[in-house]
Amino acid sequence: MTKRARTAAVAAAALALLAAASCDRVTGSGEDTGTGTFYALGDDHLLYRWEPGGETDPEAQPPAEPVLDLSGVWTAEGDVGTVLRASLSIDPGQRTAAWIEGASPGESLKFGDLETGDVTTAVQYPLDHACIDPTWLADGSALLVHRGAVWGAEGVGAAGDTTPLPVQAWGAAEWYSPDAGELPSTVDLQPAGCRLRWYTAEDGTAQAVYHNLQVTELYRIDAQGKVLETIRVGGLTGTEPLTIGLVGVDPTGRYACLVDDYGPYGAFKGGFTPHAQEGTRVVDLETGEAAGDPAHQSCTSLHPDGYVSRTGAKATFVDYDGATEWSVELPKQIKESPVLFFFPDEG
Repeated sequence: MTKRARTAAVAAAALALLAAASCDRVTGSGEDTGTGTFYALGDDHLLYRWEPGGETDPEAQPPAEPVLDLSGVWTAEGDVGTVLRASLSIDPGQRTAAWIEGASPGESLKFGDLETGDVTTAVQYPLDHACIDPTWLADGSALLVHRGAVWGAEGVGAAGDTTPLPVQAWGAAEWYSPDAGELPSTVDLQPAGCRLRWYTAEDGTAQAVYHNLQVTELYRIDAQGKVLETIRVGGLTGTEPLTIGLVGVDPTGRYACLVDDYGPYGAFKGGFTPHAQEGTRVVDLETGEAAGDPAHQSCTSLHPDGYVSRTGAKATFVDYDGATEWSVELPKQIKESPVLFFFPDEG
């Protein structure tokens, strides 16, 4: 197959997933052995991959291995550390990392190959990271981004500031594939909202959950953006009153990781980023009640049979009934990472 034919095939497959999600995504259990793969950032600006060896002694665990050099991001313009934490993601197939490089009108969407370390530019400005951060389809074949005029006109910023202030402007959502490049836009979000997360519905179609700008309602949508269900945040009895954001949903769309009172809790070790780095509780969207263990309410990622909760340098896997399946000490290379991604082994 020629490169052109292969790219066309990838594009067709990615678009087909908007109607029917692939069943080849990486899921799995992690229930019995705690096996899986972590990705996290080091203080040296490297993205690390770590596969726990099942040892109870942290000193006996294998070290984390660097897979991607992100040091070049820090040469871009703007508060790139904040933007990287707000936009960095790993595709569910663990093939590609994506992030927005820069925090100004010169920003761009980047893809990083997790096997070769090669970095490519998907598209240049304008890209939004504050509301619709880049979000992967369930099989990792394509990434939805919000491409709109999120920056104001030149001269609108503070005196002497050459970078214009952001403005509230709603643009089109667009698809990009690491293999096929830009794909046709298919998702029209009405009403406008933030933090869209894809999952696979019972009928095999791609669906997503996101919240409105006021964070008073969650919307369950199909691949074209049609609202299938509206869930009032005030009706989720597992949350505190000041719910401000959505971190993620599990692969079936039943459970959501939400953030209460973003000020003190939304970022690792305090501070503020446009995208909360972890949630403060897991909620069952079918019942509206809290799920998991009250002693492990934080959530960094949700999986078919449980979620990862983080306390300092320790990651704990908790099932939705509240039982702790395993805990592991993160290695020194990533124990201070502001973001943490986990992928259970296929089971």
